[in-house]
Amino acid sequence: MTLLHHDIRIAAPPEKVWAVLADLEAVQHYNAGIKHAKYITVAREGIGASRHCDLKPKGWVKERVIAWEPQNAMTMELYESQWPLKFMRWRTTLSPDGAGTRVSQQMEYQIKFGLLGTLLDKLVMRRKLDQTLTEVFASLKRFVETGATPR
Repeated sequence: MTLLHHDIRIAAPPEKVWAVLADLEAVQHYNAGIKHAKYITVAREGIGASRHCDLKPKGWVKERVIAWEPQNAMTMELYESQWPLKFMRWRTTLSPDGAGTRVSQQMEYQIKFGLLGTLLDKLVMRRKLDQTLTEVFASLKRFVETGATPR
């Protein structure tokens, strides 16, 4: 299992940051790798709320909320995709930081294919995913603070 941690300070109150993160479709506005996101459940928030994301240049993922603490934290899991993953889940937490918000995320995942998957993770996946998430966090900050999207 691989663990990744990301952390950023956003110059906005926790309520504003939470409003963006809690809107599961809004990910398409700050994650340049997502072409389109849509709810696939009636529930728009809370445990069980799910989304389908079409990816760039191709592919898709389905993700759902597995823990929900309004204004404080949310845990999601990728439960269906074309990626060679056994599992992927991440917990995003918000904490006040002066007039802003500290956003932290702990992600854990495991690639399929046993030893070959472990090697693939060490050589390529971990570095690429870490770089992508760093960019997503920077785009989230920009989007919350200014409304600018990476498109």
